[in-house]
Amino acid sequence: MRKTVLLLAMALCSLALCACGKNPDDDDLGYYTKVGSYDEDGNGTYKAGEKDIVSGGKFSDDGTIPPTDTPTPTPLPTFVVVLDPGHGAKFGGAVYGRFVEKTLNLTHAKLLKEYLETHYDNVTVYLTRSDDTIFFEDNSKDLRARVEFAKEKNADIMISMHLNSSEYHNAFGSMVCISKQPNITGNSEALAKCLLAKLEGMGLKNRGPYKKDSLDTKDSNGVPVDYYAINRHGADLGVVAVILESCYLDNDADVQYIETDEAIARMAAQEAEGIMEFLMTQYRK
Repeated sequence: MRKTVLLLAMALCSLALCACGKNPDDDDLGYYTKVGSYDEDGNGTYKAGEKDIVSGGKFSDDGTIPPTDTPTPTPLPTFVVVLDPGHGAKFGGAVYGRFVEKTLNLTHAKLLKEYLETHYDNVTVYLTRSDDTIFFEDNSKDLRARVEFAKEKNADIMISMHLNSSEYHNAFGSMVCISKQPNITGNSEALAKCLLAKLEGMGLKNRGPYKKDSLDTKDSNGVPVDYYAINRHGADLGVVAVILESCYLDNDADVQYIETDEAIARMAAQEAEGIMEFLMTQYRK
């Protein structure tokens, strides 16, 4: 055992010569910790002394080397995400050929939930619907109920998942509808930009965050409220609620992203990365 300690000391001194270009003199020995060797009676107690020199280390009052403390890792912040598969039941959404929006939205939301829960330990994900159902037959009540669901779950963010369409089937790309209300617009825009950057990286056109005023409804100050109900109710309830239009289901340029479950899963993976990038680096509660 004594031989092992001496060999260790010699090796460390050699390292010092290589690293510094010279042997440390007496003035340099403060850089090292001086320790001794095992007791002559062979009881295995390691005593601090002046015999050997090793780098680092702390000693207890009796001269023995205490166990090395293991740093306690800083826990990751935890988040709650609510995904809202848009439409459902009698509200089919956009339809083009074999593509039905309400069905694709549900598949998309389930795949996004799966990716988030599989790849991140610090996020809990809820769906507003897991089958072809809705909260209310009345569309206005149904949309309000979806945001209230997110509020009940203490959601950090709510993403209402949709696919876009256009009158002449010539539009393409991704967009995110966000609230203009000051209590949630900052977080909403940052989330939108993270999502859109990831989708743009896949080749989708970035149509940007989008705000739209109501045509006939104003707040108590006479300022038009948000046109889209999800955004409007999100601002009212204090939920960062955005509408993600991942791509257009009626344009050949975008069909490749939704034509199979595997394609949707690839898109969902990028959106998940965008969500977590926002939550971990830009989200402000």
